[in-house]
Amino acid sequence: MDDRIAKIKSILLNEKRIEVTELRDRLEVSEVTIRKDLARLENEGFLLRRYGGAILAENPGKVVGYLKKTGVRTAEKSLIAKFAASTVTEGQNILVDAGSTTFMLVRELRGRDIRVVTNNAAVGYEFMSDSNVVVEMLGGTLRKPSGAMIGSWALENLDKVRVDKVFLGATGFDVERGFSSENAVEAEVKRKMLECGGEIIILADSAKFARPAFANFAALDEVDKVITEAPPPREARAALEKAGVDIKITKE
Repeated sequence: MDDRIAKIKSILLNEKRIEVTELRDRLEVSEVTIRKDLARLENEGFLLRRYGGAILAENPGKVVGYLKKTGVRTAEKSLIAKFAASTVTEGQNILVDAGSTTFMLVRELRGRDIRVVTNNAAVGYEFMSDSNVVVEMLGGTLRKPSGAMIGSWALENLDKVRVDKVFLGATGFDVERGFSSENAVEAEVKRKMLECGGEIIILADSAKFARPAFANFAALDEVDKVITEAPPPREARAALEKAGVDIKITKE
């Protein structure tokens, strides 16, 4: 099985999209076996199953691991996290996705009388000794490069969630298509989070406005507020303002 999985990964990395029937013929196994393999790789965040086949879920060359990201632009992310924390009031229910900036936000919320719903595997440990914060973990399959819980369990559990505020990190931005992530499976979870009610808030340092990432998860008109540490580029700021997005800049 491991050899077959490795071959499927190699094919997708080269071709970006593949049909189940083509994989069946090339690997000389049944369609049932191929579909099980694709389901496993989707749960790992490597691909998305689509229309009788699968597409690559990310550009591996651009994916930066969670631990590495936590050491990048930490001063800027800290400013954003502190500002975001100031918008959370006692008794609120909030949803926080997996990401380095959103995790900094979580740390700013220690000791608060709030409920935090998250797909970030590290958040539960962060609040183990905190008797005030109630933590709800979404469950799912752990995507180790980001620490995010993804897959069908996470998506199904989000159907049960209604919160006051949704805080989402972003890897990239496009003036036409909005905010994006480097992994399409994580982007699916982020898109589902948009349906959880309340105010939709993007936390993104100013470097994220320089280019789009692999998979879009939020159009401009689906976002209520953006918190960043410095003014976005002129074109990005104009697009956000035209869409009615409230831009909060921690220093200007």
